[in-house]
Amino acid sequence: MRKELSFTTDNDAFLLKKKDAYYTNGFFVQYRFADTATVRKKVHAWEIGQMIFTPLSKKETIADIDRPYCGYLFARYSQTIASTNDAILQWHGTLGVIGSASLAEKLQNEYHKLLGFLRFKGWEYQVRNAIGLDAGISYAFTALSFNDMFKIVPIAQANLGTTFTNAKIGMVLSAGSFEKNNSSILFNTRVNNGTAAPQKKTEIFLYAYPSITYQAYNATLQGGLLHKGTGAVLADPKPFVLEQRYGIAYAEERISTKIELIYQSKETDRQTRAQVYGSLQIGYRMF
Repeated sequence: MRKELSFTTDNDAFLLKKKDAYYTNGFFVQYRFADTATVRKKVHAWEIGQMIFTPLSKKETIADIDRPYCGYLFARYSQTIASTNDAILQWHGTLGVIGSASLAEKLQNEYHKLLGFLRFKGWEYQVRNAIGLDAGISYAFTALSFNDMFKIVPIAQANLGTTFTNAKIGMVLSAGSFEKNNSSILFNTRVNNGTAAPQKKTEIFLYAYPSITYQAYNATLQGGLLHKGTGAVLADPKPFVLEQRYGIAYAEERISTKIELIYQSKETDRQTRAQVYGSLQIGYRMF
């Protein structure tokens, strides 16, 4: 199958908590297709997404805002290139906007009303509107594989732009029945042009992905790099953020799904606590 449409949603409501905090919601739509003009496998992807950030408290007083209010709406093009030694190179370019233009406040108020959650009252202090232009690159390879039932895949990433400038290193530890990286749901590379088709009818595996990120700039905390505006409550990022992902992945000929539990340490010293949320991705391949 050469093309794929997938949806990803992140939310702490998956953990049956009735209290939003920090990264409270993310929704992403991705369209991927395998390039037919190259021998080496190459996957193109277009994505639109929105991320919503809030403090822990729903009060409107400035002293209670321990993490800036911010929405981030973006469109992204990315390319994944697979090499013969099971390495994966990915790069992307992103155009987005933070602030009220992201429509985060409106969307959150609507689904909080639908679910019976209380409304956050401090959106007047949200990060001000700013356009963001960003680029990123990542590289991954299989460092260790045992009987095709266990593998370790180190991953290095870097992002540079007016929204996010950071660097991240980590490793995925997978156990189960999985494909090579160039045809795996792990890297969303199950689409194929016939030159690197999946060797297994199904994938099903557990994985853990610990990582550490160095934050040089984070516009969802600090406001726009080139224009911050006035009246917003902002915060400085912590230099290092720890993240731990635990997940289960399943894929067959047409359907893919990933379910994750994510722990993330404080992004800023102002945060009262770390955060935990869930993520769900569903993909459908065609043609």
